[in-house]
Amino acid sequence: MKKIYLKQVILVLLLILIIPAFTTASSCSIFGSYLIEKEQYDSLANSYNKNLAELEKIKAQLEKSSAELEQLQGKLEQKDAEITGLKNEIDYLNKAILLLEEELELKSTENLEAQIAVLSDEPAQLRKILNNLNDLLKYVYTGSSADEGHGYTFTAFSIEYEGKYYIITAGHCVSDNYGSKGTFRFKANFSDEWIYPELLAYEAAFWQLNDYAVFYGDKIPGGLKTGEMQTQENYILGSLDKELSILRNLGDSSQKGESGSPVINEEMQVIGIYVIYGYVFTPIKLALEAIDDSVIN
Repeated sequence: MKKIYLKQVILVLLLILIIPAFTTASSCSIFGSYLIEKEQYDSLANSYNKNLAELEKIKAQLEKSSAELEQLQGKLEQKDAEITGLKNEIDYLNKAILLLEEELELKSTENLEAQIAVLSDEPAQLRKILNNLNDLLKYVYTGSSADEGHGYTFTAFSIEYEGKYYIITAGHCVSDNYGSKGTFRFKANFSDEWIYPELLAYEAAFWQLNDYAVFYGDKIPGGLKTGEMQTQENYILGSLDKELSILRNLGDSSQKGESGSPVINEEMQVIGIYVIYGYVFTPIKLALEAIDDSVIN
């Protein structure tokens, strides 16, 4: 009985010694696992934070790239609009070229027979002008600033209008010679006398074919008749003193100093004022309207 009891006591003592040791080992094992798991968690958290920062950078770069893309899109639309404008301008110029080609075709060799028919009548039309050329030329003038040594000389002519005589020239010739502040003098072909008429009115918009000047004085001896009808051929009368062509077809090569010359039709009527090259001129009716609106002292 004592042996059994002793065995039980020994067993209890062994259990008392073994259980704490086992419990301590398990606790250490769990704590070690916790430390490992926390280290891994901290590492994952750091990686997550780094990745999140990288994502923010990428997002900012994407937003910047998006703004730049919108700017490029705006510039592209602007360039597209410019290209469209240039295409429209090219289309307009191409149409203008076609019109010019059609106009040139009318004067080409394809229409030679028609041109010959016109030229066959020209001697008779010119004969009347040539027979009266001296009477026409005596109403063509050389004009200049009355202030010696200033400005330049130009061509002018006199007309008869409602019983009075006026000298007409291109308005830009007046504008270039001090305009309304200047004084002017004129000398007719076949004459050595200078006259000093009063400037009544002028306009100098030659690019709009609104380019005329009107003078009046009591020493103007006569003038050309006026009209509005353009004929098959129209002509320019020139100044002898300026050594210009005294008679040439409108549209032939122009010469320096011809501004202000009279443009006449086949009926020897003044229909315009020569102000620029080619077939265009200021209509004489603009000068006549200016006379109607003027007050003569």
